[in-house]
Amino acid sequence: MQRLVQRAIRSERLNRIAQETAVRDLALAYFAGEHVDDAVATAADLRRKGLSVSFTHLGSECGDTPVELGRLLDALGEGAIGAELSVRPSSIGLRESVDLARGTLVDLCAAADDAGASVTLEMQGHPEYTQTLALYRGVVGHHPSLGITLPVDLRRAERDARDLGRDGARVRICIGTYPEPRSVAIRSEHEKSLALVRCLRILVEAGAHTLLASHDPRVIHIAQELAHRADRTTEDFEFQMLMGVRPLEQRRLVDIGMRCRTYIPFGPAWYEYLAGRIAARPRTLWNYARAILDKR
Repeated sequence: MQRLVQRAIRSERLNRIAQETAVRDLALAYFAGEHVDDAVATAADLRRKGLSVSFTHLGSECGDTPVELGRLLDALGEGAIGAELSVRPSSIGLRESVDLARGTLVDLCAAADDAGASVTLEMQGHPEYTQTLALYRGVVGHHPSLGITLPVDLRRAERDARDLGRDGARVRICIGTYPEPRSVAIRSEHEKSLALVRCLRILVEAGAHTLLASHDPRVIHIAQELAHRADRTTEDFEFQMLMGVRPLEQRRLVDIGMRCRTYIPFGPAWYEYLAGRIAARPRTLWNYARAILDKR
């Protein structure tokens, strides 16, 4: 399944068909559009519903993302206050140069700080894990609002969760979307869910600023209980969910006093984004299809 979808991602013909047919209209349920104005309009609509927002730019590996995120902050104006910019390390140049990535990240964090927003580094698989963690640690001392993503399916995740928890870090935990070898990662979906709960408990009980990125009803219920017992508030605990997935659950969490943040992708590389998620975790295809039929 993974190889089939990965071949489809690389197919110029399928990409062109997706851009020119109803596939794009369907995809718009899960990404804001290709332009900054689309992201701003989507965020305004979600905010009216009480949701917080996180933006990620779908662009080339390196080059246009920092510029587009800067334009986004300018376009948001006061709407940038409390927003999150979710940044792939490759989009700020980590695969080209650590120094380039560090300089770009520092500039983004400074712009976000000035606008009242925050930046969270995504994680792009175990080959770049150590570099990404080092990049985070090298910048967070100067920009304390910088967050890091911890994919709990990696076998080292619990150890890193303890270290980050002791630091009082802002940590997004999730089940990773990159296929990993068995030597470094858990493969069973059930075991991944258990690992997510273990890391969640570690971070919440340590008092870290915890961002739980999950749509799993069982995990969400456990998280509510853990946050309540640890007296966590909307200032140091939140749920994060993808745009278009379980929108009613996102609203429910807000209605009961929790913070829920919607992840808003925007940019020209939307086809690669959606297909890539499906290739990494084929069950995502079912999640998207179910969301269309059942807006829970």
